[in-house]
Amino acid sequence: MFEAVILFILTKYDATIYKVRRIIDEDFFGFLKSSTGTISPAFKRLENIGCVTCLQKMSDGGMLSKTFSITKEGENYLKNYLLNFRCENPYHILNEAKVAIWCSEVLKPNEYEEFKKNMLNNLELYKIKLIKGLENEYIKMNDTQRKTVEITLDNVNKVIELL
Repeated sequence: MFEAVILFILTKYDATIYKVRRIIDEDFFGFLKSSTGTISPAFKRLENIGCVTCLQKMSDGGMLSKTFSITKEGENYLKNYLLNFRCENPYHILNEAKVAIWCSEVLKPNEYEEFKKNMLNNLELYKIKLIKGLENEYIKMNDTQRKTVEITLDNVNKVIELL
């Protein structure tokens, strides 16, 4: 997920790790919380697979500064991630879907339609799982637990409506 967000940010402008972290905290404030422990390894992975390039220079303060740029491979990686969106952990799907929707502006109209169809499919499958859980007589839920699942189901429906 962080790789896609980093690449999305780099489609807008070249940036240092610090600047990317700040943008994530500002622009994705409702969906993601960045940390050096997640951002730096994500940049390293992206650099290793050729999705970003790095320009190193000395800053005015005498510190080595690395500015990253997205490559054509990085643009393809981001589009591929969005077009083939799959959330491995169904309990993170809502948050990851929101981030993917946020980043989908990089897609062309025909690509967005493909993305939308795939995203709707993922969300509908999750919705079915929630409904089956609510209807399963062997799952004993108290009122608070049931309400929590119902709120999640309502949120899934809202994201579906958004698309």
